[in-house]
Amino acid sequence: MTFPKKLLVIGLCSYSSALFGQAQAVLSHPFQSHSSLNLSSSHNLGDQPLRELAPGALEDLGLNSRFHLRSKEETGLNLYNDNKIESISYGFELDSVPVCDLEVKVHRSLDGQTTLMGDLPPNPAGQASKFVWADSASVEKIVSQTFVMASLGADSKVLSQEACLYTENGLKPVYKMVVEARGLIYEVVADGNEVYRFDPRHFHANGTAEVYEFNSTDGQTASLELPDMDPSGYLVNKNFQSCLPTTGGRALCKPGDGTANYPFAQKANLDFDYSPQTEISQFTQTSVFAHTNQALKWLKNHGYQNYGTALIKLLPHAVFSNGDINNALYQPATTTTTPMILVGDGDGVGLQNLGTDGDVVSHELGHHVVYHTVKTISGESLVLHEALADFFTFARTGDACLGESICPQDDGRSYCYKPRQCLRTAENDLKFGAAGLPTQAHLQGQFVSGMLWDMNTKDSIPMDHLVTLVLKGIDLLVTNSGYKHFIVALMLVDHSDFDGQYCSKILSRAKSRGLESKLTDVTCDTIVDNPTLTPAPTSSVATPTAAKSSSKKSCGTLSGSSSGQSASLLLILFLPIAISFFRRKSN
Repeated sequence: MTFPKKLLVIGLCSYSSALFGQAQAVLSHPFQSHSSLNLSSSHNLGDQPLRELAPGALEDLGLNSRFHLRSKEETGLNLYNDNKIESISYGFELDSVPVCDLEVKVHRSLDGQTTLMGDLPPNPAGQASKFVWADSASVEKIVSQTFVMASLGADSKVLSQEACLYTENGLKPVYKMVVEARGLIYEVVADGNEVYRFDPRHFHANGTAEVYEFNSTDGQTASLELPDMDPSGYLVNKNFQSCLPTTGGRALCKPGDGTANYPFAQKANLDFDYSPQTEISQFTQTSVFAHTNQALKWLKNHGYQNYGTALIKLLPHAVFSNGDINNALYQPATTTTTPMILVGDGDGVGLQNLGTDGDVVSHELGHHVVYHTVKTISGESLVLHEALADFFTFARTGDACLGESICPQDDGRSYCYKPRQCLRTAENDLKFGAAGLPTQAHLQGQFVSGMLWDMNTKDSIPMDHLVTLVLKGIDLLVTNSGYKHFIVALMLVDHSDFDGQYCSKILSRAKSRGLESKLTDVTCDTIVDNPTLTPAPTSSVATPTAAKSSSKKSCGTLSGSSSGQSASLLLILFLPIAISFFRRKSN
């Protein structure tokens, strides 16, 4: 898949006519080298609401008058809930037709500093005033052929579709579709002649439960709380529902609706105590359910508020394409399906203990956190997704080794970054742009998760504060944010919540990890103390859970080209054969 080259625009200025016909990357923020951006003063509008300031700012940046803003979400200041950054997000319409791949957000801190993130659509001048969409038969044919060529079968089903405009090299009338194939969800952008995007919308891979606190290296099991359980005695509460696969490959969540391949875990007294030797299926079901609840509890204790209301279905014993069981994934909700976390068993040669190691589902739930804003899953956005899902697990357990029980000692296949020890590790020296940086997204993400780990272990940013920076920073990102957006978002939260005390550490550490070329116009120099801001408390969140113990030693592109990435969701664990992202043209 190819992407149009985009120019990064810093500051409020007009676009060059040389950029005609391309989407324009926007990143204006208060910490840039030349001047501080303050919309209130630049528009002389005082304390006017952000929704009234934002359209004028986007016009100044060169938004063509034919486009209309589609207000998507607005978050106001709320000092009671410790929210010191207000935000508003927009999509775009051209002649009442939505633009399907762009979003802009405007953020304003308590002291009036304003940041813009996202892309503006290309200038429509010279294009037809009336767009013509391909007939449905042509679109269905090329989409069906694409799934067959990807070895996903001929029985794909379109769940929803929307006519919209795609901004690759101009404006193209396309259909944005959600398609189901073999029980998994994909997002497809196509017209009658070409598939522009073909993206998986699924990711690799919380009564009482007597399970391992972290994983089997604990030796003994521990009693973990299962909150808000359903009185039926099955593994169901207000956040999660345990399901099981059937012979036909579907997920069975209610025992009365069919026959599952395994017996459902059920305890009338809600005390789920199963033997890991003689009742391995029920023990695995209970482990997946308990560990996911524990991960969510930790996130909420650290200020996470965007879980949503839909139950996430949990599916242990999952089997993936070509019979693969060395995997786990997160699949977001669609208009017709609920979100889902699927976990294979592992074959004991490539990977093992996937259903009983808490790091696996902790990582998957991390994708749910990041997907709230970052919905494009390729390029920098994909790497950022994997890195932040890993970071939350490292931070929660206090251990830089992820998946320490899932790498077989005989190392049958080299899925693990540290063979026989860790699937991935935060203790690394990887740098963006350096020789030897892995190209696979999960492995490459270690340079970002390692950067965050260093901010705690080497730069002495308290882990509670660091988690706050990351969680609140994620809320500021746009659908295709990459590395530069993420670093600026951390700086914005630091500015608003911690009076800028960590800015120089954030910026220095990011540059030491190879991001200096992407941050040449980002500086902390314009940040000054503001006596009107309330100082951040020394500890504003609950005490973190105890670090996991082990007999083993702890494992030790927003530049000038793109504001972010393309779309879709991804796999957590390394697949021997991954679905390749490709574009296809009709002959």
